[in-house]
Amino acid sequence: MARISTFAKDLQLATAGISPENIARELAAFAKSELAKSIAEGEGSERYDRYVNGVLGAVEEMVVPPGPILYVFQWWREIIEFALQSAVERSPEKSGRYKQSWFIMTPGGVIKSFDEIPINSTVILTNNQPYSRKIDVGHMRMSVPPGIIEDVRKMVMARFGNFVTAKRTLIPLPGGYILKGRFKRGYRPYARTKLRPDTMAGAPMTYPALVMTMKVT
Repeated sequence: MARISTFAKDLQLATAGISPENIARELAAFAKSELAKSIAEGEGSERYDRYVNGVLGAVEEMVVPPGPILYVFQWWREIIEFALQSAVERSPEKSGRYKQSWFIMTPGGVIKSFDEIPINSTVILTNNQPYSRKIDVGHMRMSVPPGIIEDVRKMVMARFGNFVTAKRTLIPLPGGYILKGRFKRGYRPYARTKLRPDTMAGAPMTYPALVMTMKVT
């Protein structure tokens, strides 16, 4: 609420002393200036919805004082592209199949168009290779250390933590791999010595995933 209060105060100061017939023009110019400043300072996205007196898509110059002119920033594309690229760069090389298997989904299914994701959606980054869990938890020896999802989570939070919450979890996937229940002890110290209940034969595998939700206030 502090940000909204500050904006309201600045807006009042900006219009003080301006003749009534010029307030709309000055209000539009002020809104555009604040928008450009927010984007330049990284507080705003270059993708946004604009509401002028509650009308979506109306230009600033159509404002009827006192407004409001409201910008709703769309951060999903920036966040998703950063998370995907971070996951790819953190992945083992070898055949390249694992690197190419990262994808984005919501509870409704796989997402291809990031610009159409509603702001209140749950967005999931995961990898559907049958060995993705072994790679992530370090059960198999790889050219990269384990903990890929957790590292990506930390990177996303470091860059976009003001806008999004991210957590690592394990999820089932439609048509996912069915475990065969064959145990092979991991190479790391203190690796488990027997199968867990969720890794028995016939159980659907759960996949490491980064689950992201937007901080909407």
